[in-house]
Amino acid sequence: MPQSGPFEFGSFRLDGEKSVLWRSGQLVPLTPKALALLQALVEHDGDVVSKQTLMGRVWPDAAVQEANLSVTVAALRKALGPQPDGRSYVQTVPKRGYRFDAPLHLAGSGPELGLAVLPFSCLGPETEAHLGLGLADALIGRLTEVEGVRVRPTGAVTQYLAHPKPPREAAKELGVDAVVGGTVQRDGGRIRVSVQLVPLPAALRPWADSFDAAWTDLFGVQDALAERVAQALALRLAPHRPPAGRQAPQPEAYEAHLRGRYFWSRFDPEGLGKAFGYYGEAVRLDPRYAPPHAGLAGCHLLLGLAGLVAPREAWNLTEECADRAIVLDPSCAEAYLSRAYARLFRDWDWEGARLSLERATTLAPGLASAHLWRGLFLGLVGDMAGAKVAIDRGRDIDPLSGMASALRCLACEVTGDYEQELSLARRAIELRPENFLGYWSMGLANVLLGRVRPGRKALQRALELTEGGLVVRAQFAWALARAGETKEARQRLDELDTLASSTFVSPCQRGAVLAAMGDVEGGLARLEEGAEQRDAWIVFLGAGPRFASFRGEPRFLELLRRVGLTSRPGPSGTGASRSPS
Repeated sequence: MPQSGPFEFGSFRLDGEKSVLWRSGQLVPLTPKALALLQALVEHDGDVVSKQTLMGRVWPDAAVQEANLSVTVAALRKALGPQPDGRSYVQTVPKRGYRFDAPLHLAGSGPELGLAVLPFSCLGPETEAHLGLGLADALIGRLTEVEGVRVRPTGAVTQYLAHPKPPREAAKELGVDAVVGGTVQRDGGRIRVSVQLVPLPAALRPWADSFDAAWTDLFGVQDALAERVAQALALRLAPHRPPAGRQAPQPEAYEAHLRGRYFWSRFDPEGLGKAFGYYGEAVRLDPRYAPPHAGLAGCHLLLGLAGLVAPREAWNLTEECADRAIVLDPSCAEAYLSRAYARLFRDWDWEGARLSLERATTLAPGLASAHLWRGLFLGLVGDMAGAKVAIDRGRDIDPLSGMASALRCLACEVTGDYEQELSLARRAIELRPENFLGYWSMGLANVLLGRVRPGRKALQRALELTEGGLVVRAQFAWALARAGETKEARQRLDELDTLASSTFVSPCQRGAVLAAMGDVEGGLARLEEGAEQRDAWIVFLGAGPRFASFRGEPRFLELLRRVGLTSRPGPSGTGASRSPS
């Protein structure tokens, strides 16, 4: 039975009424016939459409041959490109016709119910905080599958572990219609769960329930809990189907993974180190359990970005762990995110990164980080409209996300809208005063606007929160050089150069400092060094003002070519960028 549109699939949005196809916020050039063909196929949502039906639909007033249809199908396939798994969006059904073969949903099909699951309060001496967060995390994952529900991600609710608030107050803060919360108690070999649904006035009817089960059957407890919450919402919960060939993990491995997730959610150096240890323990206890492999991939990626591990080693380990997770569970979206950036940083494989990021958003459209990392990628290739769409989607899913705020600030920095960046940074600090990203953006925006004193103050606060993080130290030195405080900038750069003899300190970041002090040749040498070492920041050559001093230099243009960036003006003339294939 044909459906009406508009439709969304992958990174595309098809608006039949306006006869336009968008991809990541940009128009896709298609002939009217190809658009009509695509509209006819998606309206049947996977059903085979005969050649005669398609020719009558696409050429209603003309008698054409099947060859015309074949040519139009070929043009449509070329414009759409392959799906992340390599399949064509348009499948040929021999002797019958064609069918559209991709997950498809109606865009704007009705208001979504906003829901947040708070970390469960832990009762009793045997129950640790990670169990309450883990139960909430599992419930969030299951409820994300429910059509018509927009669930806040785990990262949005971890703050309530240390600072719990009344349910209705949390609902207002998170911008949702209702919250789910409760208590969990582990007593020997049993686990007891109490759960309640607390709506805002007139949103829903309140509900509560409780049950217990054997600790070894924690997964059964999670499934039962998700089912009961979904019923309370009067919605249908999609059947849970574990990946083929993978059994439920050992309870000890699952508990270690929950501990890893708990510490990962803190997003600080100490938490990252503990998360790394617990993910490793989970892998040792059950090597065939995919999520901790994906967790290790994320840890290796962040360690590489922070310069705590040599780049090539970090990217190799990231890809190794991500690939292992994907082999064990092909639906593990987080693993695709890590693999995308490992290959981008190490191999400068822009097309491979794009496909992996699109795969992640297809697998987990409710995962905020998938949209945010994809938005960063689109910004790096110069697609600022697409980047804004993706980042805003991530922010809609998780409005308190520090990463979403930081990426929105970066987008403003790239386009030269420093006042807007400053406004967003202030908002980010209000939401997460303990997160360094807001202070980082506030400092850079102030310096770029010529406001040196408040810029210094904000950057110094970012340094305190990162405990002297090397990347922030390099950014501080660049900001000082940009503000004309050359003597102090030189002193701080010398300190970084000394550290570079014993640990990795981004050559690209140090090169930007040299250029800001007028030493373009020295800065170019550092960029070339960064390219050889596979410094992650080399892919940022075309983004923002940091590398503006190099533009027009032949050696810089050669670097752009090597990295896979084409030399053309970026947004507002900010520099080189690259169009996705």
